[in-house]
Amino acid sequence: MDATLPKYTDALALDRSQNDVFLFNSNFNLVRTNGIRQRITVPLLSGAFHQEVQTVFKKEKIQGRCNPILVGAIPFDMNQPAQLVIPEWYERAKPFSCTFSPFIDKDFIHHASQHSFTPNYVDFIDMIEQALSILKNSSLKKVVLSKILKLTLDRNVDIPRLLANIMAQNPSAYHFSVPLENSVLIGASPELLVRKQGNNIFSNPLAGSAKRFRDVDADREAAQTLSNSVKDQYEHRLVVDAIHAALLPLVESFRAQEKPRLISTPTMWHLSTDIEATLPTINTPSIFDLIKHIHPTPAMCGTPTVQAQHRIEALEPHQRGFFSGLVGWCDAEGNGEWAIAIRCAEVSDNKVTLFAGAGIVPDSNPESEWLETSAKMRTMLNAFGIKEDVI
Repeated sequence: MDATLPKYTDALALDRSQNDVFLFNSNFNLVRTNGIRQRITVPLLSGAFHQEVQTVFKKEKIQGRCNPILVGAIPFDMNQPAQLVIPEWYERAKPFSCTFSPFIDKDFIHHASQHSFTPNYVDFIDMIEQALSILKNSSLKKVVLSKILKLTLDRNVDIPRLLANIMAQNPSAYHFSVPLENSVLIGASPELLVRKQGNNIFSNPLAGSAKRFRDVDADREAAQTLSNSVKDQYEHRLVVDAIHAALLPLVESFRAQEKPRLISTPTMWHLSTDIEATLPTINTPSIFDLIKHIHPTPAMCGTPTVQAQHRIEALEPHQRGFFSGLVGWCDAEGNGEWAIAIRCAEVSDNKVTLFAGAGIVPDSNPESEWLETSAKMRTMLNAFGIKEDVI
C-alpha cells in the first residue's frame, strides 16, 4: 500500500468500522458527521419542507445546540424524498489541505465480474437521435441525457479507503461520502451549485466537456478544441444565462465572467464560469430557496427546464435518484455548500452503480456523446482500481 494512504485517513479521522460517516470537503469547509438525531425525508418542493427544516433546527436549539447542522443528499427530482439528517455528532473544520502528494493506492484493486449499461450502446444512440429530432421540432434548446453502469465487484468495497483514494486522485474537487438507506453515495464532484456565506452566494457551473489525454500535445489540443467549440460555448452559455435568470429576482447584485475558463480534472476538461451574487439583508432567501430556484440547471437537465425534465422522464430508461442531485450541508444560520452529485458512485457491499450525462444540443453527435459519458466514468473507475475495459 502506498505510504501516503495512512496520512490521508489519519487527516480525515476515517474509521473503517464506520461506513455511516457523512463527509463533505471543499476548498472552504470540511464537514464530518456521525449518527442521526433527526431525519428529514420531505421532498424539497413540498409545501411542508421549509416548516420541517425550521422545526428540526428549533428542537436542536432547545436542546442546547447553538448552530445545528443539516447534512445529506437531495435527489435530481426535487419532488422525490430528500435524505437529510441532523447528526448526533458533527465537526465543521478547516478544509482538508491537499498538501500530500497525489497517489494511487496500488493495492486497492477491484475486478468487475459483471457489468452492464442502461441504456446499452444501441439504445443510447437511439435515445440521442430521438432527442436531436425533438430539438429540431420544438422550443427545447438542450436536454441532458444519461446512462448508468452497474458493476458487480469481486469483493465488498472498503468505503474509507475508497474515499481516501478519491480525494488523493482528485484534490481540487468537492469530495463527499453520504450514507443513504442501503448504500453510500461517494465521489469527487467538480461542480458547485451554490455556497452561501452570510449574504454572499457563489456558484460554479460547468458545461462543455472533453476527454483528457496522457500525451501532452494531444491533451493541449483537446483543451484548445473545447475552448474554441461553438457547440460547447453555446451549451455553456445556456447554463450561465439560466442561473442568472433564476437568481435575478432574489439578489441585489450578480457578477459572472464574460467568457468561461478552462478547468481540468484528472480525466476531463470543462468550461467553467465563476458566479457571485449578493442577497438582500431583509427577507434574505434561505439556501434551500436558492436551490429551489436554480436546481436543476441546464447542465444537469436542459432548457427550458420543465420541458427538458419531461423529455428526460420519457427518454431515460432508468431513475436517476440522487445522481445529478445535490450533496452538502447547511447550518441554522443559513450558511452552507451544495455540490452536484456527479463523478460519483452508489456503493452497497460489492455492488456499484456509476452515472454520467451529456448535454444534447442541435449540433450533438450521438457517438461522441457515448464516448463523453464513458470518459466521465473514468474518475470513479480509477478510484476503485478497476483495470478491466468496462466502458
